Amino acid sequence: MIKAVLFDLDGVLIETEYRNIMIKADICRRFGLKWDDENLYTAAARPFKKTLPIMYPELTQRQLREIHDVYHSLAYTGLDYHRLRTSGAGMLLQALHNQGYKTAIVSLSGTEKINEVLAANHWEPFVDSFVSYDDVEKAKPDPDGYFIAMKKLGVTPDECVIIEDSQVGIEAARAAGCICICRKENRYPIEQSGADYYINDMLEAVRIINEL
Repeated sequence: MIKAVLFDLDGVLIETEYRNIMIKADICRRFGLKWDDENLYTAAARPFKKTLPIMYPELTQRQLREIHDVYHSLAYTGLDYHRLRTSGAGMLLQALHNQGYKTAIVSLSGTEKINEVLAANHWEPFVDSFVSYDDVEKAKPDPDGYFIAMKKLGVTPDECVIIEDSQVGIEAARAAGCICICRKENRYPIEQSGADYYINDMLEAVRIINEL
């Protein structure tokens, strides 16, 4: 019996993932670096500081810092998280709350950002807990964050559904032993294989969860 729904944040509840990947691509091109589909797969849903040296091993530490600093100044300044909310996300959270499901966010984002997103959208009553990048020793695709969230909510893997959008998130959900629903990304190529269900509309998740 499903008792809890665990959410990724970027790309699921807010539209920052698509926005940020476009910023990453633009900055790399500005610095004269090649950007292709392989970069999309590498950079999606992963900290840019970690993926930059993987994509461009020829760059010096100084160059890597310069690129990352430009990215950070553009990607995390003056964001309106209410405007960036995913269509249907608030209604989904409220519907699940009203039906008695426990909910939590498990994200690669930091604690401060998650609190800002919750406050901007008035989602605090509908989200029981969250686990941020600051709370885990190993980030996705390691399932550590999901196990921490389950412990906070008092549920087991067979009682949880996880909603993700990225390959690392799907892999974390599967490693945690949970059913995974993937929000499909149709705007740019990204690996999304291995989920149990795929949705285009966030509210489709309600029907799937109630049928499980």
